[in-house]
Amino acid sequence: MKKTVKIISGVLLGLALLFGLALALIEPIKALIRQKYSNDAVAAVESAIIQGEGVISFDVPASPALAVQGEDGNTNVGLNKLIEDMSQLSDEHETLTLLGILEIPCIDVKEPIWDTCSTNALRYGVGRYPGTVQIGEQGLCNLFGHRQIGDLDTKLGSIQFLQEHIGEEVIVTTTDGTTHIYKIVDTVYVKDAELMPYLDPTTYDRETLCITACGWGEDPVTGTVYPMNTEFIVICQPENED
Repeated sequence: MKKTVKIISGVLLGLALLFGLALALIEPIKALIRQKYSNDAVAAVESAIIQGEGVISFDVPASPALAVQGEDGNTNVGLNKLIEDMSQLSDEHETLTLLGILEIPCIDVKEPIWDTCSTNALRYGVGRYPGTVQIGEQGLCNLFGHRQIGDLDTKLGSIQFLQEHIGEEVIVTTTDGTTHIYKIVDTVYVKDAELMPYLDPTTYDRETLCITACGWGEDPVTGTVYPMNTEFIVICQPENED
């Protein structure tokens, strides 16, 4: 009897270790795939600029298996979710419009900018919020992106550190080859219920770029803990204006 219990315990332990290994590997693999498409999109923009192509389209995977951890507000990955993700791998793609490239040199960000904030778009870069102005126009343009969790920060994972970099450059290069240089003028935490002014193109009467990501959890700079449904916003304005 004791021998049987030992065997069963050993099998269960082995299964637990295998499951733990699968959980440990699945998110890094997904992150690498997403980053590969982000890098390809950046290269597509750079090629379009050289070729003078203007606004271009780009296909990204639409499979739920490549969802960002925490995308649906749930950061816990269980066995059922892992199996579901893997069963949904497919060749389905979504065609998105590329507007340009966002660069934040002080935190080593270089990401493609999509002309949408769809779920798929934000897996592979940042997206212009619908209804805000286009890049370079007077008024407010807001770019949304994911602040991914843990060691998988491939988009805006370090965005909260920008509160220590007021005055630093943010560079946007559009597909027509125009470079827009901004400086960071402020950062702010905003509850979802108070987000509306940052989605309104008329909030600012001058050219203003906002970069928005989730802000819940512990602030890495101040240690303040913010509740769910909190956003962190970086406010930027053209470098050549006072």
